[in-house]
Amino acid sequence: MIADASSKLSGVRLEFETDATWIELELTFTRVSLDWVGLPTRPAVVSLTMADGTEQELSFDEGHILQLEPDFTTKLVPGSRTFARFELPAADEPRSLELWFPPNCSVELHHVRADRDLRPSVPSNPRWIHYGSSISQASEADTPLGVWPVIAARRLELDLLNLGLGGSAHLDQFAARTIRDEPASLITLKLGINVVNGGTLRSRTFTPAVHGFLDTIRDGHPDTPIVVISPILCPTHENAPGPTIFDSNGIAQASDLPRKPNDGQLTLSDIREALAAAVEARSVSDPNLFFLDGTLLFGSDDVTHLPDGLHPDPEGYRLMGERFEAIARTASWLPTSVKASEY
Repeated sequence: MIADASSKLSGVRLEFETDATWIELELTFTRVSLDWVGLPTRPAVVSLTMADGTEQELSFDEGHILQLEPDFTTKLVPGSRTFARFELPAADEPRSLELWFPPNCSVELHHVRADRDLRPSVPSNPRWIHYGSSISQASEADTPLGVWPVIAARRLELDLLNLGLGGSAHLDQFAARTIRDEPASLITLKLGINVVNGGTLRSRTFTPAVHGFLDTIRDGHPDTPIVVISPILCPTHENAPGPTIFDSNGIAQASDLPRKPNDGQLTLSDIREALAAAVEARSVSDPNLFFLDGTLLFGSDDVTHLPDGLHPDPEGYRLMGERFEAIARTASWLPTSVKASEY
């Protein structure tokens, strides 16, 4: 699962300085089919943004189809390449542009063409690394610009590295080492939902795993602000543990495994309590560690934006991005250069 999750390109983009009047990408998409739960294969969308606020998007139904069956076996149905061509207004001098790849499929990029030189841009904004689950990957977003960390990063003028790994945010040490070794001005960790979805940790092992994850990151970022974000609302698992089961309509259901006293199974309420306690204990000696309740990003008033009971819809992701920005604007952990840019 981690190989598939890491092949998705949520937040990935190409950045150029150019005076080109057109730019074309030749690429091959591999989109996932979940027809057995009534979910049609969604299009792949490529977006273009420019420094002057211009936005364009192109939607495609081409490429390979990876059919995921109920027993989690897969079958690849080959498809054709895609040519994504963006027409740009004439310019007297180079301007900045970004080409954003779809968050819901993998992409093989074959060629990039234009009628003028394309000079790679060097990001100058503070680097934000975000780690999380499919809710951070946001494959249900309509466009690459609808991913909630992307929405927040663009509004806050942060250089985003989005490690939103669908189904795979289990506090793995390789993920912590990746974050440790990357430059960052801000690190956010949205933890817990996949642990409940998979039933992968219990009360005895979850908190030590959180501490180990933070210890590894701190080896490379001793003073960088780290914000631990607890899960957003998921009614199914607020007080019921996983593993998550999806019914024939694709709606998330709690585990049907019997409970026993002191079995250590975790609910989202347990997870939030454990994360808050871990951050409180560590913050005594780590003043740059913070806790954010995920239900402030998406809570009980937003349940109509959970079509499968677990993942927000495009409007839900928009709300999350805008709310994170609003919280960050007044937070002590936002990079100083971002705050200064407001004045």
